Amino acid sequence: MVNWSDLQVLLTFHREGTLQKTAAKLGMDISTVSRRLRMLEADLDSKVVENVSGRLVLTNYGEQAVKAAEAMEVESDNLQRGVKGKESLLSGVLRVALLNAFVLFHADLLEGFKTQYPQITLELVSGTIRVHSLTRREADIAMRVTRQPDETLVGRRAFHTDYAVYAHPAIANTPPSHWDDLPWIGWDPLANARMIDAWMEKHVSAEQVRFRVDNFAAQFIMAEAGGGACILPVAYAERSDKLVRLSDVLDGFGTDIWLLTHRDLRRNARVQAFFDHMYKGLEPFRQASLR
Repeated sequence: MVNWSDLQVLLTFHREGTLQKTAAKLGMDISTVSRRLRMLEADLDSKVVENVSGRLVLTNYGEQAVKAAEAMEVESDNLQRGVKGKESLLSGVLRVALLNAFVLFHADLLEGFKTQYPQITLELVSGTIRVHSLTRREADIAMRVTRQPDETLVGRRAFHTDYAVYAHPAIANTPPSHWDDLPWIGWDPLANARMIDAWMEKHVSAEQVRFRVDNFAAQFIMAEAGGGACILPVAYAERSDKLVRLSDVLDGFGTDIWLLTHRDLRRNARVQAFFDHMYKGLEPFRQASLR
């Protein structure tokens, strides 16, 4: 009999690409991942991975096993979401995926939710730029920056934000005649900030980029400390007394902040409570965006 948990290890290996990344994703060590794959091969009586030119890859049979595991995962997820979606208890665990900036700026709303619903434990997933899948139950709710949410998700648009250039007054008392007059804070390439990267390549020379960051919270804190100019969402930057705006709103940069969940969880009491609480608490941001 095949152990489903071993199939999940194989599925994670397929998605992550290496034993090291698989181990990190599953919270195991590499030797444990290798052992679990060998156990799966013993149960299936066939090799599922092989070494090709020094790299571990799936065999043909391994690819078939992955397809079967994906189908099983979908059915398992559907079943668990169906059960969870009918829950009416305002207690238990609620897992929320959000940017670390949302924790930085909305800690009061998150704490207010806990005060109102003390029996609900909030698990905040904010330490990575990776988009957590609501379909694969990596989170129950996501706060996302997007113009168009995935069609499999449902939710509420919390507010809209435009973007502009900001900096600490110490380095920008007046708008510069050229953007190269300023030091800048850019994005790490892995952050995939394509629009901002394209704008900076056009307006800022590479030697003026003094810092690069991989998350918005770090960028905001560095900007407030005088580390350089950067492109920030107006909704947050305008609330800081340590930043001045140096540009008009940048064309084409505007986006929305959404509260999202999988459609199977839309009637879950914990999800509805979180949506209602956060949407109400973000009313000042909606009003500011309208102005």
